[in-house]
Amino acid sequence: MLAENESRLLTPAQELAHGPWRFQLRGDELAEIEYRGRPVLRAIRAVVRDHDWRTLSPTVESVTASGEAGILNVVLAIRFTGFGCEYTAELALQASGNDLHVYFEGTATQDFSSNRIGLVVLHGPDDAGRDVTITSPEHAETKGAFPPEISPHQPFVDIAAMSWERDGTAFRLDFSGDVFETEDQRNWTDASFKTYSTPLSRPFPVNIHAGHQIHQSVRLSAAPTAAVATAFVGPSATEVLTVRKDVRGSVPALGTSASQSAVKLPFLPGLEALLVELPGSDPAAAAGLLAHASGQAAELGSRLDVRIIAATAADIPPVMDLLPLGNVIRIGTFSSQGHVAEPELWEQLRTEAKRLGFAGALLSGARSHFTELNRRRDSIRADADAITYSITPQMHATEVPHIVESLLIQRQTALNAHLLGSGKPLHVGPVTLRARFNAVATDGAYDPATLEAMTTDPLQAEEFTAAWLLGSIHALTVPGVESISYFEASGPRGLITAEGSLTPSFGIMAKLAALRGADVLHVDGAVPGLLLYPVASRTAVLLFAANLTADALKIAVKLEGGYALILDIPAWSAITRPLS
Repeated sequence: MLAENESRLLTPAQELAHGPWRFQLRGDELAEIEYRGRPVLRAIRAVVRDHDWRTLSPTVESVTASGEAGILNVVLAIRFTGFGCEYTAELALQASGNDLHVYFEGTATQDFSSNRIGLVVLHGPDDAGRDVTITSPEHAETKGAFPPEISPHQPFVDIAAMSWERDGTAFRLDFSGDVFETEDQRNWTDASFKTYSTPLSRPFPVNIHAGHQIHQSVRLSAAPTAAVATAFVGPSATEVLTVRKDVRGSVPALGTSASQSAVKLPFLPGLEALLVELPGSDPAAAAGLLAHASGQAAELGSRLDVRIIAATAADIPPVMDLLPLGNVIRIGTFSSQGHVAEPELWEQLRTEAKRLGFAGALLSGARSHFTELNRRRDSIRADADAITYSITPQMHATEVPHIVESLLIQRQTALNAHLLGSGKPLHVGPVTLRARFNAVATDGAYDPATLEAMTTDPLQAEEFTAAWLLGSIHALTVPGVESISYFEASGPRGLITAEGSLTPSFGIMAKLAALRGADVLHVDGAVPGLLLYPVASRTAVLLFAANLTADALKIAVKLEGGYALILDIPAWSAITRPLS
């Protein structure tokens, strides 16, 4: 394990408690905030984002804690750096009785342009459907609810305070220092709703000058409305999980993306397609990328899934003429600016496919996040054969808990996309640890080194990523998802390293690609952080298991009516075992 990965994967959170409050200190984040043992907020933290919405990396330089006169004080000194920017801040928490106060005092150490600086509050995904009252800066109250389905736009705006009730307690958040609003971060597979400042209705970016200061605070208060006992979760005994013989789904077709790497690739039986994005504005570059991708597809034994990135409809015919259509399974086209299948691009693609006699599927939708698909529902063309969108778990946060928590929301995006597409098949991907490009960039002119750092995660070759990959396949094994494309074939973002070594993720992909269409069985019981994905072939049941925790797990698993085994799974890893 790389040292930088070890610090991300194995550093424990610091548990803090005072009176009825309990929370974790995870780096710069006040996480998993509980009141009387029950969850209230996912987190409170400070963020600094540059003019392209890139998040500066926080480094906690010191933590001091003190308790006197019934008050807990915790102060974090934080330095934010990245993308040529630097910012310093003090984040202070004060817990007293039924109140939590969080204060942010930030100072710019240099001139730079920013789209957002200040506190954000993350509400848990289980708040979906919960009633809430929003108080404006003018003290007007509006009743609403956190949206059950993923909301394309901000559900709440013009916020000075918000109040809600759960678990027999009334909670209230009061904000100062700016006007706040709430967005549904499930659009990007974050497991949260986020309340933040400054409102997007105001112009951005803003020029920040050295010495400029920002002062914000959030007060969380609790008022019990009923006699509620403090929740206690004791140590759990070893559980026996049962794999039933009834079917919950089938293994989707799997693919990967073309890479620039020249590493020779092994034949991968069952791999459906190699996805390649071609720039319509540069036919010569498109021809080079296509030739390399065709060679990689031949080595893997797969067909091509082609996505044409076009500025205008005129970009499409020259690229279509390049394609070896007999080896192409799908084609989509997307705007180089809006990242969706704009009407004029779509009509041109249909015209060219008909002219050339292409018999495969035509894709509409978005080449970026579910966000763009959700906000631009007109990109789901009625005459498309299928729709697509991509996934990355690190649009807003890079901490491992956030990456893991994205898995549940991946499933929700697929279910929502299937509804938006009126039942059209879904081809999800590319699914990558880091975003392939900045879909919200206002500039986007990055040098190669910056682009490589932005799109590559050092976790790529770790056992953790194999476990996360299995978790993603598990999450996306839902009706309507026909295929999923993961990572790149080789290189720093690949299933195979730049040196030609097979990563743990390659092993999971190879096994599951060969089981395409096989039945996935139900599992009775659950263990936090453990994921089971039992696949029934003609002759046996192969159990895939992932441990998405920092601790080793030992679990008993049995097949309904027969075979049983004990699973010993190291931290952050995936294994396979025969069950029959």
